[in-house]
Amino acid sequence: MSLRILCIGGPYLTSALNRLGHRTFTVHPGAHADLPTPHPYAVRQLQRRLEAAGFMPDALVYCDDGNMPQLLDPQNAPWPAVRYSIDTYCNPWHIPYSWGFDATLVAQKDYVELFSQEGMDAQWFPLFCPQFSPTESDFAERDIPVSFVGTLGHKNNPDREPFLKAFRAQHPLVMLSGDYRPIFERSRIALNQTAASEVNFRCFEAISCGAALLMETCGNGLDELFALEHEILPTFTRNDARAAAAIAARALSQPQWLAEVASAGSRAVRQRHTDTVRAVRLTQILAELCAGHAHKERLEQSLEKRSTLIRAAYGMLASEITDPNLQEHREFFKKLCLREI
Repeated sequence: MSLRILCIGGPYLTSALNRLGHRTFTVHPGAHADLPTPHPYAVRQLQRRLEAAGFMPDALVYCDDGNMPQLLDPQNAPWPAVRYSIDTYCNPWHIPYSWGFDATLVAQKDYVELFSQEGMDAQWFPLFCPQFSPTESDFAERDIPVSFVGTLGHKNNPDREPFLKAFRAQHPLVMLSGDYRPIFERSRIALNQTAASEVNFRCFEAISCGAALLMETCGNGLDELFALEHEILPTFTRNDARAAAAIAARALSQPQWLAEVASAGSRAVRQRHTDTVRAVRLTQILAELCAGHAHKERLEQSLEKRSTLIRAAYGMLASEITDPNLQEHREFFKKLCLREI
């Protein structure tokens, strides 16, 4: 079954959806979007733009992209609609905002309950990496023992830089920002440090490059996604740089085991955790919603409640905006909180 899918926000799955034979139409701030968003859209405005472009959606998918809401009244969408919440840990407004959709997918397993206990249809939908073709590179040729690639001055993660510096004091570490692939493809071990012990994109990306993942102990289904000590290295207590360095040193002293972990991890990601695998599951969810006309129940039975909760989300968001440069945004969402959308 081929679907016409309106993709708002992060375009993480659009390539995979297209490979599966679906037709997508992207709406996000980027210049390469089918419809760039210089400002948020109301559903009625969006419909006019879609009609002008000749696109008639069967379903809507809104992927979290770390930005403020790009669809102001999702509860009014005349199509089955799915919301994918990724950075729930630093965006609590995602919870009431998700009432505007027929189903919610949650990247971090421990946060699913925050949605489902409110009565929403919510399920775990782990992150992933782009589809890739494995390369049979000789493990011994990798010239970087341990690397970290990521944002160093992370605004939501003040622990990162001190941890990395402490690790480097214990063990050599290549530490860079920018494109991860050229570095991880040369690395034996990829060190990961997260904002809130989440299973982030970097887990899957690092493993896909053939590096063994060295990760802090966390919940969010890490040990369900990967077999510890078989598909990823043993984990360490968050911010314990000494323990992390000791694991790295032990792994490097056992090159055959380290190579086996890296290889098993790469196979696991390729088979279970690519964007194609997730896109297949997403289209199953969308097909079920379309078959059940889920949006009709939303529009006919609980619209007032959902609208109230969407406004509450905007109140939460306005209270979280403290940057003086974003005061215009704060006032905008504050006003939305106080009136019907």
